[in-house]
Amino acid sequence: MKIRFYHAPDANCCERLLWILDYKQVEYERIDVGLGDVGEQVRLLSPFARVPLMEVDGVALSESMAMAEFIEEIAPDPPLQYEAAFARAQVREICEAVNSSIHPQQNSSTVRFFHPDWNKDQMRPVRAKWLLMNLQKLQPRLWQSSQFAVGTKFTQADIFVSIIYRKALDLGVSIADLPAYEHYWEFLMSHESIRRSCPVAA
Repeated sequence: MKIRFYHAPDANCCERLLWILDYKQVEYERIDVGLGDVGEQVRLLSPFARVPLMEVDGVALSESMAMAEFIEEIAPDPPLQYEAAFARAQVREICEAVNSSIHPQQNSSTVRFFHPDWNKDQMRPVRAKWLLMNLQKLQPRLWQSSQFAVGTKFTQADIFVSIIYRKALDLGVSIADLPAYEHYWEFLMSHESIRRSCPVAA
């Protein structure tokens, strides 16, 4: 199986998939593109002309949740999901909270649609406020059984949550406003295999 992965720097959806691929040590070809200009191949293969995008044996696959689930199925070890059905649903719940309820509205392309006259600096405080507000809303659903996001082991949920938290910091959210997330991040980075595969580790 040949996997080509199209990636744009600083795109947190792409960083999720990079982390999953590298944590599982899946072999892939990485193709870096720009956020502003994703290139002809991505425009041709992606219905929304955006990354992340995979080609699997020449067939395109888009949307990070679909790719995350696909990677889990072809490379189940080390696992990033649980075996029990309800625990798996809880992981997906947190991933979808990030993927569908938090991330899209702060995306620069979404903000630009409603405010085409804004530059990136004008967008930053609005994007940061959205992430701060919604990470605070999500917090009560996290870390209920351990210091991992869901249950007692590292899963896709940890990757989705911690990547969007780092994006919030990049946009100007203060660590002091989300101390529980910072403690969580430090906990994850204390694990060698997690830190080593993380694309945004310091």
